Amino acid sequence: MVDSVSNPGNRVRLHKVGTDATNTAGKGAQGSGNVAGTSPTTATDDVSLSQTAQTLPSGLDVGPPFDLELVSRIKKEIAEGRYPIDYERITDSLFESYRDIVN
Repeated sequence: MVDSVSNPGNRVRLHKVGTDATNTAGKGAQGSGNVAGTSPTTATDDVSLSQTAQTLPSGLDVGPPFDLELVSRIKKEIAEGRYPIDYERITDSLFESYRDIVN
């Protein structure tokens, strides 16, 4: 049996998770704010790369590993509606990938 897409009773409810543990932990049943005596904090991220990670692998220093001219030509043809799309080939490829995952 297939559930109707328009049936809201079967939908999964998604809730936005706060980026700050202080703010999300301090909300009461009505979402009224912070825990008494605390102030909100700003969440920050800090990333640093090692020297090894900052160097490019050999071969990438001359350019990307694909033909930029071909990519831009295909993008142009798609935008103009002239790029041929083989739906059967796409479908076969998707099913083949599915079978590989299942087996």
